[in-house]
Amino acid sequence: MAAPPEAGSVIGNQAVATYTNSSGDSITVTSNKVETVVQQVAGLTMISDNSEAIAPGGKAFLPHVITNDGNGPDYFTLSATEQNTGALDTTLVFYPDADMDGVADSATPITETPVLAPGEQFGFVIEATADAAETGTDDITVEAVSVLDNTITDTNTDTLTISTGAIVEVVKSMTVDPASGTGNNAIVDSGDEVTIKLTYSSTGLTDASNYIVQDILDSRLDYVANSATWSDATGTMDESNGAAATDKTNGGGQTIAWSYDSAQTLQFVLSSVPSGRSGTVTFKATVADDVPAGIIPNTATQSVDGTAFPDSNTAQITADEQFSLEIDDTKINLDGTRDGTVASATDTDATANDIVEDSADVSQGATIPFEFVISNTSNVTDSYTLDVTNIDFPSGTTFRMVAEDGATPIVGTVGPLASGETRKVTLLATLPTDVSPVPTSEFTANVVATSENSGSFDSSTAEFTGAVLAAAIDLENDVAGSEGDGANPTNGANPWVTSATDPGVPVSFPMNVENGGPTSDSFNITLDQPIPTGWTVEFQLTDGTVVSNTGTIPAGGNKDFIVVITPTEGYPPSNTLIDIKVASAVTGQSDRIINQVTVNKVVDVQIEADQEAQASPGGVVDMIHKITNNSNIDITEGALTQTGLTDFSGAIFWDANGNGALDPTEIVIDNFDDLVDNLGVGSNGIAAGETISLIYRVQTPSTATPGLSEIGTISIENLLNADADADIDTSNNAVEDRVIIVSGDITLTKMQYIDASCDGTVGTFTTERQDVEPGQCIRYQIEAANTGTTNAGNVKIQDVAPAYTSIESCGGACAYSVYPAEPSSSVTITGTTAESFHNTVLPGDYARLEFTVKVAE
Repeated sequence: MAAPPEAGSVIGNQAVATYTNSSGDSITVTSNKVETVVQQVAGLTMISDNSEAIAPGGKAFLPHVITNDGNGPDYFTLSATEQNTGALDTTLVFYPDADMDGVADSATPITETPVLAPGEQFGFVIEATADAAETGTDDITVEAVSVLDNTITDTNTDTLTISTGAIVEVVKSMTVDPASGTGNNAIVDSGDEVTIKLTYSSTGLTDASNYIVQDILDSRLDYVANSATWSDATGTMDESNGAAATDKTNGGGQTIAWSYDSAQTLQFVLSSVPSGRSGTVTFKATVADDVPAGIIPNTATQSVDGTAFPDSNTAQITADEQFSLEIDDTKINLDGTRDGTVASATDTDATANDIVEDSADVSQGATIPFEFVISNTSNVTDSYTLDVTNIDFPSGTTFRMVAEDGATPIVGTVGPLASGETRKVTLLATLPTDVSPVPTSEFTANVVATSENSGSFDSSTAEFTGAVLAAAIDLENDVAGSEGDGANPTNGANPWVTSATDPGVPVSFPMNVENGGPTSDSFNITLDQPIPTGWTVEFQLTDGTVVSNTGTIPAGGNKDFIVVITPTEGYPPSNTLIDIKVASAVTGQSDRIINQVTVNKVVDVQIEADQEAQASPGGVVDMIHKITNNSNIDITEGALTQTGLTDFSGAIFWDANGNGALDPTEIVIDNFDDLVDNLGVGSNGIAAGETISLIYRVQTPSTATPGLSEIGTISIENLLNADADADIDTSNNAVEDRVIIVSGDITLTKMQYIDASCDGTVGTFTTERQDVEPGQCIRYQIEAANTGTTNAGNVKIQDVAPAYTSIESCGGACAYSVYPAEPSSSVTITGTTAESFHNTVLPGDYARLEFTVKVAE
């Protein structure tokens, strides 16, 4: 079986039968075509089970990952249920963990995943909060359910255990004293004073002895000496004592030891915290100078008798955002001073003056680089957009901003840059190839960097003071009379060479590049303007080697290469400019030639395929044909004719709903303009690339004798669209249907139904298109009915499993069946073919073969 088919794939096939009639003729008949459409099916996998200990009133964070195993996009609802196997009572909240690092990405709860593509993964974290009064162990069932199909689920089990020993919880808070500065309880600036409080609570069944809390301050906070106090005693604690020396004693005889070191580690040790008691230790810190904007978090750790207990919550304050930036020829420090350690590499002016100057001589069409340094002098990470204004570069000069490597285009913003960080960017100013050479110049442009977050901006100047020399590279067409002038990409605004081609057929432009410079050089080959989506381009040497560079060409030398352009299949008639460019890999000098590809109008309408059918005297036979518009234009008019029948009669019907059966509402047609509204409301015809179905119904006279046959021919007119468009391939414009009068008339019919569980469940056979999912089964029935008046001998029914499927027996539950039963019939089955043989089928009787195929999953 092949890889699983994507949702929307169409699976279809036909069966074929052969038999010998009473006259000894070997006759072949084909069944109708049946189709099934692969539907989107849901699937998911969720990992993993978790087992964690949790303190009463504490929290546990339980990570999980979901994978979309379906064959289309889907998203999944999330839920968690406590199983009450123990005494634990929890509150459960889901948070996203898109990077799947086991840490929640945001504080916004979720109840479902985002939409995931097939195979895509998504992580989430469950925050479990236990009631402070509970103990024990309990299981939590975590469930994810497909929204596409809410019967598709997966579960994990998380186990939480609460200890019955000593339990101490520490809660940390950080607040700002408004009197100390400009901050408030959420936003701070440098110099603001922060009050930090550590609140401990003993909620266990026993006292907590040798209780130690340690807090390492964030580097953006500076501890205020001699500011620590204890709620159980008056006055500040003595920091000159050792880490284990008693600083205060409360009325119950419990002692506290307070310490601070230069690594910003603060610690207090309580000799004991009786069960049910709580208290606080409070100290102060100031916000450091030049603090970057953003959240300043802190978490304290705790232990009892040397055993680690859960950490505190993470308290936080936010440093206010202050935006500023500089774009210059050198780095600008946060304090506004210039820093020559990061400077423009292209600036030929040794003066630090906010101007990037290039004084080197260049050739016509040269690209001149100007490297600038962007400095984020804010206290917050920021990104920047760049704009260029031409002041007095020559008309036709183009400007591009590229990254520090001098090549990668900057699309969108530069950044993000952290506070104090710099980023080099380069302005590439490309002179026009026909710019007048000058011995000296003074061309300038203005570059503006704008903060994406605040709108603040700064500007700097690019200045060129060198000479413009005559071009040192010449690109020409290797076509006599249309070579092209190196200073003029176009021939008076027209392309130099125009080549016509059909959709999907490559066209070649032979080229020659000459190195007119004083030294050897190599030249990159590109297209300076994009070609239509789906088109392809290759640059080839004359031996067919695909390249993107000419290789080294000595001074005064030249090299041939070929540009091969291939339009997409079905591309409409059009003219597309091909802007071919070569540029020095060393100096950036370049030259261009503009040619043109003309995509021809292609007109090709195809009908398929010839059929052979049998009918009894006075009988009717329907033959299905497909017409495909292989053109790259719509066909709105063109005659469809039938010829060849004399005693037999026939008519062509449009099978508008494509079900392979002639419905009462379907019309007789003799022209494409009979396809009403098929191109849209009020527009008749067949669209480019479209396929339609026809039913050719033929009736035989009642006086016909066995062996009599006629051939009906359906033809498509060669001149279409009111004779404006000629079909380029008339070999596929007609089909011949042979109808033979037989006494043993075999009619072959193929039908299907879906066995969704592949368990042999019986359904209702139909010829209509059905929907099927990967992993489901299709039951086929092919019936060869003798509708004639004499025996049909040596009847053979043959069928092949369609793509994406293989023949399946469902462990015997859906094995093949045959009528008449074996041994009167014989059957041969392989993984992909099914064939039955029947000696004789009497008039009015039939032979039948049934088998099942399974769609790949």
